[in-house]
Amino acid sequence: MRKIIGPRIGDLAVSEATPDRLQRFIDTIAQEVGVGTAKTVRSVLSGMMGLATRADAVRHNPVRELTPLEQKAVGATPVPLDELASILEQLRGDQRAQDLDLVDLVEFVAGTGVRISEACALAWEDVDLGAGTATVRANAVRATGRGVIRQEHTKTEAGTRRIRVPGGVLGILGDRRVRGGPNPHGLVFPTVLGNLRDPRNTARDWALARGRLGIGEYTFHSFRKTVATALDQAGLTPRDIAEYLGHADPSLTMGTYMSKTVGGTRAADALDAVLGL
Repeated sequence: MRKIIGPRIGDLAVSEATPDRLQRFIDTIAQEVGVGTAKTVRSVLSGMMGLATRADAVRHNPVRELTPLEQKAVGATPVPLDELASILEQLRGDQRAQDLDLVDLVEFVAGTGVRISEACALAWEDVDLGAGTATVRANAVRATGRGVIRQEHTKTEAGTRRIRVPGGVLGILGDRRVRGGPNPHGLVFPTVLGNLRDPRNTARDWALARGRLGIGEYTFHSFRKTVATALDQAGLTPRDIAEYLGHADPSLTMGTYMSKTVGGTRAADALDAVLGL
């Protein structure tokens, strides 16, 4: 109301708030500010005009006649396979990323395609260095009134899985295990103070690192797409890739998920080839 509606159309009488005028207003907000904000503005206007309708100030709510707002989802841009090793090398040379203990985490995500919330929640009890596997079974999320917590489940049921870790990434995990550090929660990638990482703050740290290094707009989700591309080019089947990334198999009946224990080495070998670790 204070920032958008009032300054732009606050002087209109309710009788002047016609569908055409409100449509042009909403379209302008969507273009100048964004579709998400335009949806919020529309909801507020609908509540206002609904109140006016119930008070007999207008005959009907004009907002109900507006064209629905649609926002096209913009997916993450995958990191080109031929740029991945160079990007990771740049990150290793960034002092700020080193100070935040961000490098190993980014390399782990880039080498396995796990969600950033899954990487933040990974515990040493779920890593088998001898077998070269990591079991993804938890999720780090921000809970209202509780801060960042570790949920004992993944984002989806299909997300719980055991994956073979590429050799280069396994070496990183082995080094971290030897180094140790303050970590009362047994986490693989805690904060520098040994606490559970906030995925949002970690994504922000990665974004700032990209800005410093002049890296493209590659989010953590970009690495999931890159891993999928690498596995596809290596000849793995869609089922193999879905298992590795923790996706449900769309060909099976609703509620049925694929095997959660990918033990083969083809996925890990394919990723080793592009990581340069």
